[in-house]
Amino acid sequence: MGDRHFSLEDIAHIKATLRRFSGLSRWEIAATLCENLPWRAPNGRLKVDACRLLLMQMEAEGVIRLPGKQGTGPKGFADAAAAPIALRKLRAQLAAVRPVTVEAVPAEELRTFNATLAAYHYLGYRRPIGAHQRYWLKVQDGEEQRIVGAMLFGAAAKAVLARDMWIGWTREERARFRVRIVNQSRFLILPGIEVPHLASHVLSLASRQVPQDWAVRYGYAPILLETFVEPPWQGTSYLAANWLPLGETAGRGRQDRKNEHALAKKTIFVHPLRRDWRRALLKPLPVIAGDEDNA
Repeated sequence: MGDRHFSLEDIAHIKATLRRFSGLSRWEIAATLCENLPWRAPNGRLKVDACRLLLMQMEAEGVIRLPGKQGTGPKGFADAAAAPIALRKLRAQLAAVRPVTVEAVPAEELRTFNATLAAYHYLGYRRPIGAHQRYWLKVQDGEEQRIVGAMLFGAAAKAVLARDMWIGWTREERARFRVRIVNQSRFLILPGIEVPHLASHVLSLASRQVPQDWAVRYGYAPILLETFVEPPWQGTSYLAANWLPLGETAGRGRQDRKNEHALAKKTIFVHPLRRDWRRALLKPLPVIAGDEDNA
């Protein structure tokens, strides 16, 4: 179609993506396909609109079946009408606010979660593409279970030299099995929350919770978690939670192929979720059914 020839292998990949992430919106499916095929304009932008048109043509010809329409556009930013969590100060020792929990965000609270990240995280919020999972971080404050933070997990970075050299996989293996790495793209402790060691504690809890939820929602458990820490932060809470620093990123955007737009270098941290992670990372993938929200 247009400037892109689609092979039988590409068509098979499209069908597999639709099976794996059947709950995604049409825009999210198109963006995911453009990222993985890859399909980009000369300026590096994903050709999402062209991909959506292709998918509709394939559906009209009976080749695939798309999910029902869920609205238009990427809806990348948090809903301006939603209100973030109200800030309240809390100063306590970790033992005094147990049990601490990492809980999946229910559907009716998705917009509040998005607005909370948009309001209080220094990177803001953008709607994730592909498989993802949102979490509230909660503590026991007297008789009340109280939200004190949030986490967002999603698709792993496509290529990171330090990570890929550490894993030791081939380019083909990376393209095929990268779905088994899950990226923590946002980690927020709300302003005004002063609980020593809370951050490392919830990171440890999340390392047990994410594989369980991912397996239920997507049909497979991730093998590695990854995240990126940029200055002035040093990743102290990650180190305390036994995450491994692998080195720095190249200091440019993922679409900056000519290295024209320098970015701050970030330290990549990873956390293996099982001892035999190298073997498990490259095992054949199961047939995966998606189950996504729309916010």
